[in-house]
Amino acid sequence: MKREQLIQTYQAGERDFSQLTLPHTNLDQLTLSGADFTEANFYQVSLRGAELPQVSLCGANLEGSDLESANLSRADLSMAELSQANLSYAILNLTSLTGANLTEAYCLMTQFIGTELLGANLTASILIGAHFMGAKLVASDLTDANFGKAYLYEVDLSETNPEKANFKGALYDRKTEFPPHFNPLEAGACLIAPQANLAAKELSGIHLPNVNLQEANLSHADLRKSNLTWANLSYANLSHADLRWANLSGANLKGANLAGVVLENTNLSGTVMPDGSAHQAGE
Repeated sequence: MKREQLIQTYQAGERDFSQLTLPHTNLDQLTLSGADFTEANFYQVSLRGAELPQVSLCGANLEGSDLESANLSRADLSMAELSQANLSYAILNLTSLTGANLTEAYCLMTQFIGTELLGANLTASILIGAHFMGAKLVASDLTDANFGKAYLYEVDLSETNPEKANFKGALYDRKTEFPPHFNPLEAGACLIAPQANLAAKELSGIHLPNVNLQEANLSHADLRKSNLTWANLSYANLSHADLRWANLSGANLKGANLAGVVLENTNLSGTVMPDGSAHQAGE
């Protein structure tokens, strides 16, 4: 079966494509939602920007495939072969990746919100800036995985081997579960919570709308181009922090220490200033 035949068959109402063999094929931008590709062979297939919500790719071979910016929300990718696949900017929210092989997969800024990665193999995968909020990675292999600047709020990493992964700059909260022997702060991860110590941390470009960092220490922190809209930064120490091009619209800075802070091109629209007044345009 070739691309044109797949499109025609799908548009005719067929959804069962289990064990389909279609390697080295360009399927960019296709909409194939709800299709069953169980155990299909998509070796080095290009599915960039494809709409694939609720598809079944259980046990499918997607080794070396290009899924950049694809929508795979609520899909079943359990036991799928995704080694060396490109999943950058893809959406895999509420997707099952239980037992999947993501060895050396490239997942820059990928969304794994609420995703199940139970027992998945993430060896040497690139997960920089990926969003894992509420994801379950229990018993996954994290050897040499790079979680730099990944968002790990409420993530379950129990029974994993985080000491073998890179967590420098990863963001987690008090609901994140690490194995009891692992100290995420010593590994370079950043606790995002009230009264947290983030002094001199490199946090440029982070996306933290509505975050609660009340009384946190952010002195000398690099927060350039960060999104802190509606953030609670009341009584935080922001002395000498770099907030150039950051968005603090609607944020609460009441009582915050802004001594030496850099606010060049910072969006302070509607921001509550340290004295409790609302920032006025032109100030």
